[in-house]
Amino acid sequence: MSTADAGRLRRIQAGFSILEALIVTFILATITLVIERTVSGLIETERTMRAIRNTADRGQQASYRLRDVVSSSRNIFGNDTLGTGYLARIGFGALPLFPGSRLPKIDELNPLGPDTVGDPRTGNVLLFARQADPLPAKAAAATKKMRLVDTYRLVCVYLSQSTKTVVAGGLPALDLVEWRSDAFPSYTQVQSITSGTERASVVADLYNRYGIDYLWDMSQPVTNAFYAIDGTGNVSATATVVSAIPEDLNVSKRGRFVAGNMAVARTDATSYPRASVFTVDAPATWSPHGFECKISGVSGSRKVWMRLTVEQQASKGRVPAQQTTVVATARDL
Repeated sequence: MSTADAGRLRRIQAGFSILEALIVTFILATITLVIERTVSGLIETERTMRAIRNTADRGQQASYRLRDVVSSSRNIFGNDTLGTGYLARIGFGALPLFPGSRLPKIDELNPLGPDTVGDPRTGNVLLFARQADPLPAKAAAATKKMRLVDTYRLVCVYLSQSTKTVVAGGLPALDLVEWRSDAFPSYTQVQSITSGTERASVVADLYNRYGIDYLWDMSQPVTNAFYAIDGTGNVSATATVVSAIPEDLNVSKRGRFVAGNMAVARTDATSYPRASVFTVDAPATWSPHGFECKISGVSGSRKVWMRLTVEQQASKGRVPAQQTTVVATARDL
C-alpha cells in the first residue's frame, strides 16, 4: 500500500470532524423544522377549512329546516301583550331563555328592512302555533262514527346559554333550541260540533284514550285560551289559567349546535358574519347574538326573515363563522 493510500484510509477511518458533524446537524435540523412547520400549517389549514364547512353545512341545515317549520305555522305571535303572555308561560325547563331575548314586533305596514332608530322591531325569539297530527275521536260508539280533531302545538325557537365553552377563552356557548309544547285539540272545532251527544263523546275519547287535559283557543290570550275537559265529556265553561305550558320532549329539538362543538355566534360589530343586519339598537342596549328575526306583512301572508350565524373553534385563535339568511312565508288562521 502506498503512502497516499494509507493516508486516505486513515482519514476515512477517523470519521467526520466536529465541524462537519455540526454542519450536518444544522442541515438536518433546518429540514426538520421546515417539514414540521409545513405539516403544522397544512393541519391548521385543514382544521380551518373543516370548521368552515361544518358551520356552513350545519347552519344551512338548521336554517332551511326552520324556514320549512315556520312556513307551516298557523299563528305567529309578536312582541305584544298576546305574544309576551304566551312566552311567559312556556316551561323551558333545563334550557332557559337567554336573558334579554325578545320577540319581534310584527310590522303590517312596511316590507322587510332594517329597523328605524327609535322603533326597534327585530327580535331573536320566534313563537308560533303549528298544526300537529289530527286525532281520530269516537263521535258515536253505536255507529262507529269518528271525527278528526285538529290539534296544535306551540313552538318556540330561541337562544339558550349552555354550560359548555366552545371557543377557547370565550364565554359559555349559545345554542339554538326548538321547543315544542304538548299537542292541544282545537277548542273552536270541538265546540262547533252541533250534537251535544257527539261532542261529549269526542271530548271523553280525547281525555280517556289520548290523555288530553285541555282544549286550546289559540286566538285568545294565554289566560283565556285553555279549557279543561274530563273523562265524561264535559268542557269547562270558563278558561283555566295554566301555570306553565308543558313541553313534549318527544318532539322538541333540544340544543342544535353545542353537542357538535359549535355555537351560535355572539354579536360582534367588527366581524361581518357576526354583526347585526336589521337591528339598529346600540350593542350596549340590546344584541340579537347570532339569531336575528323579523316579521312583516298582514296576517294572510306574513314574511318571516331569519338570520343565523354559527361558529366553531379551528386552531390558534381561528374561529370561522358562517351566516345563513332565509325568508319564510306564513299564513295565520
